[in-house]
Amino acid sequence: MSDRRTLARAVGFGLVTLVFAPVAPLVLVGLPLALLLVATGPRDAWSAAVVAVAVGLALLGERTGLWWFARGWPLLLGGTYVVVAAWRPWWSFSATALASLGLAALVAGLVFTLSPGAWLDVDTLMARQVASETEAWIARLGLTDDESARTLLRQAAGIQVALFPAFLGVSSLGALGLAVTVREGLAGGTGRAFGRLRGFSFNDHLVWLWLLGLALIIAPVGSIADRVGGNAVLFMGLLYVLRGFAVMLSLVGGVSVLTAVIGGLVALLIYPLLALATAVALIVGLGDTWLNIRTRVRSRGAGR
Repeated sequence: MSDRRTLARAVGFGLVTLVFAPVAPLVLVGLPLALLLVATGPRDAWSAAVVAVAVGLALLGERTGLWWFARGWPLLLGGTYVVVAAWRPWWSFSATALASLGLAALVAGLVFTLSPGAWLDVDTLMARQVASETEAWIARLGLTDDESARTLLRQAAGIQVALFPAFLGVSSLGALGLAVTVREGLAGGTGRAFGRLRGFSFNDHLVWLWLLGLALIIAPVGSIADRVGGNAVLFMGLLYVLRGFAVMLSLVGGVSVLTAVIGGLVALLIYPLLALATAVALIVGLGDTWLNIRTRVRSRGAGR
């Protein structure tokens, strides 16, 4: 059962990284994993091979501003995770990962504030990369003569560029999860750093980040505020969707991996069902901030 859960956890974290990463997913996972192995072990031949592969993959590609960002961010992320994990070893993985992500974002923000030209370079190159990939997909799908489809895809690409910091944040959490899972496997651990999905939660005060983002979008402050607010709403919204699903899983007593996979596939095939489930999970996740649903249910169960 433990091996099955570990595999499911690795697949889940891997899918999150693959779906949301705006930079190379293998590098986003590999460099934090390499730092974890160097800092905490195990120090054996397998770990050395993993570190060598991760470094080799990271060295590939043309040296542009985006290339340096796509390597510097995972190194910063992995470094902050190592520091926070050593500082608060009793924290859960989610708490450690969120604190590490926040610290890394703070450091990156300070760097870009001191060197705004660097951020402009990264943002411009990201826009060019997404635009190039979009045009390639238009050609592959044979939509060069379909004006409405081309317009829709280009609008989606613009949204992706504007919200890439939020996508990077979500994929970074997935990358850290996969890196820690692989490190645990190499060390022969049992994955005690992770709880069950049904227990997933985070600090309730983070709801203010979501509310602040929403206020920035609604208030007529300007395009920069709109972008900052949109990224905050998307990032925290996705976390609250996951929290909502965790609450619902807790209420039904959990589901098997097979049931979860089948349910996910059905939701993907029936888009309105996926949209409805996501909206319900968001509402439940946000509500759990104030209602603490799982604790209330457990208290009532214990009182019977």
